[in-house]
Amino acid sequence: MAEVNKGKRPNVAVVGAGVVGLPTAVMLTESKLQPQVTIIAEQFSPNITSDAAVAAIRITDYQTFANDPRKVKWIGETYQYLSKLFPTPLAARLNLTLLSSYAIFDEYKEYPGVRDLVLGFRFISAEEKRVLNIPQDKTACSYLTFTVPCGPFLAWQLEQFKTNGGMVIQKKLNSLKEIDGEYDVIVNCTGLGSKELVDDQELYPNRGQAMLVKAPWVKYVIKEEFDGGSFSIYPRSEGVVLGGTKQIDNWSTDVDPVDSANILAGCLKYVPSLAQAEVLHEWVGLRPGRKQVRLEAEDLSENTVIVHNYGHNNKGFALSIGCAKDTVLLVEKHLNERGF
Repeated sequence: MAEVNKGKRPNVAVVGAGVVGLPTAVMLTESKLQPQVTIIAEQFSPNITSDAAVAAIRITDYQTFANDPRKVKWIGETYQYLSKLFPTPLAARLNLTLLSSYAIFDEYKEYPGVRDLVLGFRFISAEEKRVLNIPQDKTACSYLTFTVPCGPFLAWQLEQFKTNGGMVIQKKLNSLKEIDGEYDVIVNCTGLGSKELVDDQELYPNRGQAMLVKAPWVKYVIKEEFDGGSFSIYPRSEGVVLGGTKQIDNWSTDVDPVDSANILAGCLKYVPSLAQAEVLHEWVGLRPGRKQVRLEAEDLSENTVIVHNYGHNNKGFALSIGCAKDTVLLVEKHLNERGF
């Protein structure tokens, strides 16, 4: 087998074009094995779940890391990737921003090593709590986080992919067997779609609702975390995103007025001036919930391998670069085993 494909160019498909699929596809075009990479997806930005995401790096969700310790490495790699982009002219095009972020808890539980992933981690003082309207009996920490709207980021990634020679096919697949034999490796980045595409019953929808408001005076991130959910305030160039909901197994994509009222009330506790903010837009996204990210390879047939990269829940962007790097390593491993 080792000599069968020597001298040939490998052919790789990436199924899915969201915030996980596109960075993976771009990195594959930069692989030392120089594969021909094709993205196959039913929809592309701006018509996908990733477009609605609040793309930011968050390190204070203990359960996220406790369920899957690999995420410490993956989030760290994404943070480092953004830290290299930030001091370049590209930051303006992407609206890549470095902001002070304040995380608030009834009881803070820190996963080992996570504070080393970011710049400026510290616990805040009683005086800072007073200024930020944080109750004194709450625990609060601060660090510098990157935020970037997914729309510009995805557009830039697709442009990079095409510049590197990648090809695009807009098509809905009902089974990966439809393209068996056409590619040496198929990379599955279909998120919640994998529930049907590969019959993964561990996947579930995690419904998130958010709103964009006009509040140009808000220049910092606040996130209150509690069992079963969180309230969040994320400034963007076009407004401030208020969230959110964490509703397991809820498939509804309709904006719920009750959720809207709860989100606003939760955010007003920390920034009362948001009561004066104009609501510009509201939306719902269904996150690909799974206890652990599925990043592994399996044989589709004698000649075709699938590398799965999905199940990132509400941290698709934060995990995307780290997961893309590990996916490329898996793809290269299996191509090498086939003599490329």
